[in-house]
Amino acid sequence: MLPIQKPWHSAILAGLLLSLAFPPVSLPWGIWIGFPLLWELSLRRRAYYSLYTALLLWNLGGCYWLMLTALSAPNFSEAVISFAAGAAAILANPLLMLGVFALWRWVSQRLALSDVSQASWLFIPLWGLFEYLHFRWELSWSWLTLGFAWSEWSYWRSLSGAFGVVGISVWTLIGSVLLYERRMIPFLSWGFLLPGMMVLLPHSSPSTSRAVYAIQPNIDPYVKFADFSPDSQVNRLASLLPSDPSQGALIVLPETAIPAGISLDHWRDDPFMQPFLRYVAQHKVNLLLGVVGYKYFPPGSTFSPSARPLPEGGSYETYNAAILLRPDTFQIHIKSRLVPFVERAPFLDMFSFLRRWHIDLGGGFGHFGKPQTQPPLTLYPDEMPVAVAICYESIFTHDLRQRLPERPALLAILTNDGWWKKSSGFWQHLTYGQLTASALGVPAVRSANTGVSAIISRDGTRIVSLAYEQMGRVESTISPQKPATLYYRFGDIGWLGLSTFALIIWWIRWYRSRRFFTLSER
Repeated sequence: MLPIQKPWHSAILAGLLLSLAFPPVSLPWGIWIGFPLLWELSLRRRAYYSLYTALLLWNLGGCYWLMLTALSAPNFSEAVISFAAGAAAILANPLLMLGVFALWRWVSQRLALSDVSQASWLFIPLWGLFEYLHFRWELSWSWLTLGFAWSEWSYWRSLSGAFGVVGISVWTLIGSVLLYERRMIPFLSWGFLLPGMMVLLPHSSPSTSRAVYAIQPNIDPYVKFADFSPDSQVNRLASLLPSDPSQGALIVLPETAIPAGISLDHWRDDPFMQPFLRYVAQHKVNLLLGVVGYKYFPPGSTFSPSARPLPEGGSYETYNAAILLRPDTFQIHIKSRLVPFVERAPFLDMFSFLRRWHIDLGGGFGHFGKPQTQPPLTLYPDEMPVAVAICYESIFTHDLRQRLPERPALLAILTNDGWWKKSSGFWQHLTYGQLTASALGVPAVRSANTGVSAIISRDGTRIVSLAYEQMGRVESTISPQKPATLYYRFGDIGWLGLSTFALIIWWIRWYRSRRFFTLSER
């Protein structure tokens, strides 16, 4: 039992422990104490006020940076809107988390589970299911998935290759239960055994090495779409390109590298694209850059709810996209995981009135469109696949898993983290990308507008990186790898297996307690 004679003190302590578990502080062992405190609070009378307080502190400590967009707003009204948008996410996400505790409390009461150590085994699969579903709907804000707390600890991060990020969450909660039950010694044995098993996983033979570059122009996003001319930005990007890259190299530029709208139908004619087209043709390389793209739909054509009508008829739709320039062809990636309300209102297909709900952080033109599927891009000259993730997409490991075929491949992450200044946000995003690379078992090239740009190995280690707010480029020679992790092969079976294990333990203990209760009555 934990001392919770003062529930509000316990709520504050739990919230602080869970906040400190995530990068950049990265003390994930606090989860092992924080969640038992929440379990104790959950089964008390009037639990929801103190529980919500704890969950709110956790969300505030982990995602306070969502409100920092207000600091650079051009006027007071936009500052209020920006602050309110970030605050709304921080206030709403704890309510979703609270729903898991409410369901668990209700089931525990129906089954007469007054013993927290017994009931906590039932909580584990419920939380795992919550995280799994939270990744898969349009209001997703899965930033505080428990598995991400381990993203800076390479030894435990390797578990993602077996179980995925949700599996690490379930594994962490099993640790919480064992610690709560004062059975920490066996748990430590398991904690060392499971990462050790990763050594036994099949590893593919490395393919031909490839030179990769990540460009970091360090352009303040708040002036990127207003005060800094597109010509000057394109010139800066061009100046950072390597002067003598090897043939077939991959050069990655950040999200919205070109700050003007680019027609995805006639992009070759756009003057801002010309320096990059000439560069690719001259050096025979692959160049991947982020753009704000758009497509025109003539009158009478079918278009999506996110398309915007034109006065003369027809419509156009904008996209957060990336274009891969090759010497022989081109390919386009369109971002499919869009930040709710900032890039696209959720459930727009069902509720047309949501078209009016949009938070403009700059660079967007209404609600972005999204594709149904997004295949990998392939590189010149050997058609090597690259799974592309634009900003928020990089935490959706299950999506990226679908984009990687079973042959040597790379992951490319394009982002613009500068909206939240030098806060926890950009560092969390960086380390979450490292965990994604580890889960998939492929190296990654990460280009960030203001930082941190990095080359990441298949086990999630940063090979080389460029500090925040530093202009330049990073380069390395890496060997694309065939994805061979258990998570890549079997997907979310890892967290399901761990959750089933927890459910079996709970059922056995519940059945024995019920049987003992029945025999004692006799």
